[in-house]
Amino acid sequence: MIGQLSRQTVRTSWPAYLGAFVALATGVALIATTVNLVGSVDATIGSGVSQDLRGQLDDLTSLFGIMSAVSMFMAVFVVGSTFGFVVATRRRELGLLRLVGATGRQVRRLVLGESLVVAAAASIAGCLLATPLAAPVLTLVRRLGLTDVHLVAPTPWLAWAIALPTGMAVALVGAWRSSRRAAKVSPTAALREAAVERALPSALQWVVGTLCLATVVAAAVVAQQAAPLFALVASVLLPEVVVIGLMCFGPLVVPRLAGLLARPFVRHHVAARLARDELRAAVRTTTSVAAPVIAISAVAGSMLLGLSFTADWTSALDRAQLAAPLVVQPGPGHEAEAVERLVAEPAVETVDARRTVAVRLLDDSEQVDVVDVASASLARGLHAVRGDLADLHGRTVAVAKGWVFDSGKDLGDTLRVRVGGQQLRLRIVAVVPDAPDLYGDVLLPADLVTAGTRTSSGDLFVMTRPGADLGAVRASLAGTDSRVLTADAWIEEVTAQTRRNNDLGLTLLLGPAACYAAIAMVNATLIGAAQRRRQRRVLTLLGATREQLRRTALWQAVLVAGAGLTLGGLTTGFFGWLVRRAVTADLAGTGVAVPMTIPWLPLLAILGVSALLAIAAAAAGDRTTRGSAGPQR
Repeated sequence: MIGQLSRQTVRTSWPAYLGAFVALATGVALIATTVNLVGSVDATIGSGVSQDLRGQLDDLTSLFGIMSAVSMFMAVFVVGSTFGFVVATRRRELGLLRLVGATGRQVRRLVLGESLVVAAAASIAGCLLATPLAAPVLTLVRRLGLTDVHLVAPTPWLAWAIALPTGMAVALVGAWRSSRRAAKVSPTAALREAAVERALPSALQWVVGTLCLATVVAAAVVAQQAAPLFALVASVLLPEVVVIGLMCFGPLVVPRLAGLLARPFVRHHVAARLARDELRAAVRTTTSVAAPVIAISAVAGSMLLGLSFTADWTSALDRAQLAAPLVVQPGPGHEAEAVERLVAEPAVETVDARRTVAVRLLDDSEQVDVVDVASASLARGLHAVRGDLADLHGRTVAVAKGWVFDSGKDLGDTLRVRVGGQQLRLRIVAVVPDAPDLYGDVLLPADLVTAGTRTSSGDLFVMTRPGADLGAVRASLAGTDSRVLTADAWIEEVTAQTRRNNDLGLTLLLGPAACYAAIAMVNATLIGAAQRRRQRRVLTLLGATREQLRRTALWQAVLVAGAGLTLGGLTTGFFGWLVRRAVTADLAGTGVAVPMTIPWLPLLAILGVSALLAIAAAAAGDRTTRGSAGPQR
C-alpha cells in the first residue's frame, strides 16, 4: 500500500524530484566509472605491467577514489536538500494524511518509499549511462596524460554491483532526516495557511555540529606542530567536516548573515527589505539554498589555496637546498653517455644523478630514490634533521619527515622492503627534510642496489668548479639531446609543472562536484520560488507590482549566495592560513622567503559562477511563478 502510494506521489510531483534524480544519476554514473577505472587498473596489472608503472596506476586509483568521494559528498547534499524541500512544500498534504488517520511512522515510510522510487530510477539510469562510457573514459585518461599505459576495460557487472546499491544508500541517507521531519507534521498543519519554520537547531544538530567544529579545531592545533603535508591533507579533507558543522547551525547562522549583508540596502530599496524579511522567516529554505554554495566554495577554495601554497613551499625548499648551479635533463637513451661526458669535463666538480628504483614497501609498489650521500649532500643539500646520514649504507634507509608522520615509523624502526627480487629488513638511520622535487620520501643507499637491479634515471645535478665556463659544460653534451638549465630556471619549470598537475587534478576532483552544486542551487531556488506562491499573491493584493516581486526574488538570490560565499570564504581563509603557517614554520631559519601565490582567477570564478547561477535560478523561478501571483494593480 505504502509502496504504491509512493510511486503515485512521485509521478504527480516529479518536477520537485528532478534535481535529485539528475544529481543521483550523475553520481551513480561517476561511481560506476570510478569502479571501471579501478577495475581496469587491476585488469591491466593482472595482464602484466612493469614494476615501474604499478605506482603510477596506484596513484591513478587514489585520484579517482577521492574524486568519487567528493562528488558523493555533494550528491548527498543535493538529495537531502531536495527531499527537505519536498517535505516543506507538502506540509498541508502530509497534515491531511495525518488528519485521516495516517501515523507518523506511515508518513515516514511514505517519504522513504518516494526516495527509493527516485533512487532506483536514477541508479539504473546512471549505470546505463556509465556502461558505454567505459572505453571512451579510458581513452580520455591516456590523452590527458594521467598515464601512458593502455588500460584494459573490465567487465561492467562489477560497476553495476557496486554503483547501484551505493546510489540507493545515498538516496536513503539524503532522505532520512526529511522523513523524520515529515513524521512530525501534525494533523493541524492541514488547516494552517502559514507555517513557522524552526530557527534553532535540534539536539542532534547541536551535537553533530559541535563535534564537527571541535574536530576541525583539534586538527588545527595538531597541524601547527606537524609537517606542511599534514596541513595540506587537512585543507583537502576537513572542509567537508566544516560544511557539515555549518549546516547543522545553518538555520541559526545563514538567515542572520544574509540579513546582515542586506543592512546597507534596506533603507533605500523596498525589495531588499522584503527579501531580508522573507529570508529570516523561511530559515529552512534559506539554509537549503545556501548549502551547495557553502559546500562548493569551501571545498574548492580550500583545495585551490592549499595546493597553491604547497607549490610555493616546494619551490622555496628547492631554493633553500639546491646548491648545484646547473641541472641537466639527459635525452632519452643518453643518460649514461651524458654522465660520462660531464664527469670528463674539467669545469665539472661533481655530478649527482637522481635515480629511482621500484620496490615493494608497506604492501604497496613505490618508486624510491637511490642516493650517493656524498654527492647528494653537496649538490642537493641532503642532510639529516635526526639521525646521521653517515650511517646510510648497507641494509639501512633514510626517510622524509612527512613520511614519518604518515606511516607511523620513526628513527630506529625497521622496514620490510622487496628490492630486485630480494626481501630485506632495513633500519631507519636518518630522517631528512621534505623536498619532493629533489628526492622522494624514502632513500636507499647506492650500495644496497645491486648492479642487476633495474633503476630509472632522472635529472643530473651538476656542481661546477669556481669560475667554470658554463658554455663549455653545454658544449660537452652536444649530440646527447640533453637540456641544460640553470638552477633558477629548473625550479621555475618544476613549479610550473606542479601547478599544471594541480590544475588537472582539481579539475577532475571538483568538476563533478561543481555540477552537483549547480544542480542543487537551481533546484533549491526553483522549489523555494514555488513555496512562495501564496506569499506573492498576498503581496500582489497589498499593491506590490511584478517588477517589485522580481527584484525581491533577485535580492534573495544575491543575499543567499552572498551568505554562502562568505561562509565558504571564511573556511577557505582558515585552511589557507593553516597551510601557510605550516609552510613558513618549516622554512624558518633557512633565509629563504616563501612566496605567496593566491589563485585569484579560479577563486573569483567560483564567486562569479555561484552568483550568476543564483541570479539565473531566481529569474527562472520568478518566471515560473509569475502567472500565479494574481492580477496586477
